[in-house]
Amino acid sequence: NGTERRQKSSVKLCGIGRARVCQFGLARPSYVPPRAFAELRQQCRYRRKVVADRARVRNRIQKTLDHDGLRLGGVLTDLLGLNGRRILDGLVAGRPPERILAGLTKHVRDKLDPLAGALQAGLSADALWRLGSLLDDFDTATGRLQELDARVESSLAPYQRQLDLLETIPGIARTSAHAILAELGPEPTRVFRDAASLAAWAGICPGNNESAGKRRSSRARPGNANLRTTLAECAHGAARTKDSQFHGYHGAMTVRIGYKRAILATAHKLLRVIYAILRSDHPYKDPQVNYELLLAKRNGPRWIRMLSKHNLLEELLPTS
Repeated sequence: NGTERRQKSSVKLCGIGRARVCQFGLARPSYVPPRAFAELRQQCRYRRKVVADRARVRNRIQKTLDHDGLRLGGVLTDLLGLNGRRILDGLVAGRPPERILAGLTKHVRDKLDPLAGALQAGLSADALWRLGSLLDDFDTATGRLQELDARVESSLAPYQRQLDLLETIPGIARTSAHAILAELGPEPTRVFRDAASLAAWAGICPGNNESAGKRRSSRARPGNANLRTTLAECAHGAARTKDSQFHGYHGAMTVRIGYKRAILATAHKLLRVIYAILRSDHPYKDPQVNYELLLAKRNGPRWIRMLSKHNLLEELLPTS
């Protein structure tokens, strides 16, 4: 009918319009990294998958122990740490509990009685077979992670200066610096004109959907999901780093928008800092900004007015 013909014609016109825009160079091309960094991206993204697979194996090990009533997780902090691994290997090898406990380090000497009580539960033959298989999978994933780290480190050998600069920022470790530099490319300051453009490309720039004075959803726009995830993880570490601007900034933003949104806002600030230090080629130096004080100065008068309006100011002020 006529409606379908109009829809088809509009689709054709839209396609022709997009082709014309690209033909005359009116569209900004998307960022395509060099081939070496494109392959490096795949290595870092594969590493993230391996980390997730190893975490799933860890959960299966915990589930296998809990199913048979062997509650080691309530006694040991790290089930697959040094002492936890000695216990699990001893169980798979069929050693008696006394011999297993005798091979532990002095760090768990005060936990020997709870560990002995937990080991009394024992595991069935099928559970021991599954536990051995899961431990092999965990070791395989750990070895694969070490190989990936070595390959990425050798590939980024010419960019040690950029990696060292990234590690000076709170919350960014070596592996996170690898992932960030692999996603951004060798020279992000030349590809993106400013930090705002980089944040928009990464997908951590807050949305701005306002019409007629009404603010609608402010969700972040789609972008580089891998870079956004890495920055969010780094933002958690930066927010917990005391005596840094990120700690105060995250606390101030949490009061306004909540913890999770504050993490994304901290990641946004982290990316802007990354752009700044890569452009200036200087290590990170914290400006010691007191965001709690800035928040109090901005909202203090409004708080006082509201307290006075509801006759609560006199109750909160100490009496002389």
